[in-house]
Amino acid sequence: MQEILIINLTRMGDLLQTTPLMAGLKEHYPGSRITLLVNTAFFEICNGIPYIDELIDFDMNDYRNRLTEKKHSLVENYKYLEDFISLLGGREYDLAINITHSPISALLTSFLNAAEVRGFTIDSEGHRVIKHPWMRYFFNVIPNRIYNPFHLVDMYLKIGGVKSEIKELTYSVSERDDARASALLTNAGISKGDVLIGFHLGASNSEKTWPVSSYARLAEMIVETLGAKIVLFGTEGERTLSEQFEEIASVTPLNLVGRTSLGELAALLGRCGLFISNDTGPLHIATSVGTRVLDISTANVHFMETGPYGEGHYVIQADLACSPCGFDVRCNDMVCKSHIQPSAVLEVARIALNQDSEPSGSDAARWENVQVYRSRIKEDGYLDYAPLVRRPLDNKTFYRILYRHVWNMETDGQERMGEEIYENIMDEMNAYDSFCDFHETALSIEADVDSLKKLVNLSGQGMEQTGRIFRESEKKDINIEALKVLLGKVESIDAAIELAGHTNPCLRPFVVIFKYSKEALEGNDLSEVSEASHAMYRELNLRADMMHQLTDRIIALMKSTSEGGAGECAGGQAGILNVC
Repeated sequence: MQEILIINLTRMGDLLQTTPLMAGLKEHYPGSRITLLVNTAFFEICNGIPYIDELIDFDMNDYRNRLTEKKHSLVENYKYLEDFISLLGGREYDLAINITHSPISALLTSFLNAAEVRGFTIDSEGHRVIKHPWMRYFFNVIPNRIYNPFHLVDMYLKIGGVKSEIKELTYSVSERDDARASALLTNAGISKGDVLIGFHLGASNSEKTWPVSSYARLAEMIVETLGAKIVLFGTEGERTLSEQFEEIASVTPLNLVGRTSLGELAALLGRCGLFISNDTGPLHIATSVGTRVLDISTANVHFMETGPYGEGHYVIQADLACSPCGFDVRCNDMVCKSHIQPSAVLEVARIALNQDSEPSGSDAARWENVQVYRSRIKEDGYLDYAPLVRRPLDNKTFYRILYRHVWNMETDGQERMGEEIYENIMDEMNAYDSFCDFHETALSIEADVDSLKKLVNLSGQGMEQTGRIFRESEKKDINIEALKVLLGKVESIDAAIELAGHTNPCLRPFVVIFKYSKEALEGNDLSEVSEASHAMYRELNLRADMMHQLTDRIIALMKSTSEGGAGECAGGQAGILNVC
């Protein structure tokens, strides 16, 4: 029986997004036992997660307070942490997966008694170590979000090395919560035949909220055109938002803000035909109980990472050069919110409810600077968001499409570099404007080909030099001076690789992950370290070469098709909405 520990000390939504990983581990390791370490603040949501065999909680808020309060001495704080570590360290695990970014999680992980550790940890000298290639990819996402094609759920699955037959989040509503939810609706005069549409007006950060006035107007349009009833959800701290809504809107909602437990919330969300929300934990609860979601994505939300997971959900987002903004940006004029009109959200809601088959292109102004996406599980088994409004293909989208295929390819051979991969890429690109409009994109991307070629050459040089170091280290009489020369060459190569990442943003994911791989090198034996280093350069070389081959060929296809004339371009026009 496999003993598996998962450390997830983050938020409620992240815990729900861990459920496919747990399901996949259970499928891959029959009879395995999963222990989940969580933040005490989000302990309650775990009651509805069916894959947990043992739950351990760590009070992050209490620990932070202890560090800042003078009444607790350094010795007391150390003893507090030592007691908890002894609880974890006294157990044996076959596999420990830490999917939390925080230093405290790394410290806890470093004390585990586990045969294999994946994730953020600390070595014997106190340095950061990120174990497992996909965990390093996970950390790379923060500085390279615009090029990331993978949802958080799928990154978790890749870190676990499993796939799950369950392509959705999971939450089990108890009979007690279901009965209480029924009573709440009955007492409010809601009958079984009523169509309920849930709203969540708040978010963990107020910057991520669509205006209450826009929600109020949307509610009026929904009631008028669909005859549905509006239900407001939220926490006690969001009650002010619901009061503002009731003051503005001409329709009367069922206001359940601050009136439900977490389990009751899940049960009620399961009764909704649609849930319209900002980026929130309840959004993930809704998907986990089978309710379709319409995510209004604003500010710094990167929905491709944390949007609704599963087949057939929708996201609407401003399509602006500055959207989504960076996490360190403080915007004084959040125009991304005003561009998303209630009438556009209504149209997407009608599609989600199967009232309309597609958005209407009659009012092009409604879709100006706005994009709509539908979630889907692709042929590779991972989530993707397909754009529904035709727009020109920009550089960041082009590279995001290519990176999906490059990261999914195995590096033990290039047999997958066949025609099928090009056909898949072409299919994805056809969601954007026809090839007639790709010529400009091809020219701008062509400038990156030389940089990719240089990265391939640099990584090849790294392979050559580390190979020489390995062979020298295996000799009976090591030539120290020769080794110094070789190590100096490696340092120069590394500096050139890092410079390539700084000067060419499209290469940065390769370079950042390479840097994390260097940090993760372990061992004191030169032979062992040089062999691991050689494998690291080989990985970079193969990935960069894959990207180079793909880019080179697709640019040629773009150019040849663009030069072929209008007749050849017509094939790219099929789509749900064409209002450009």
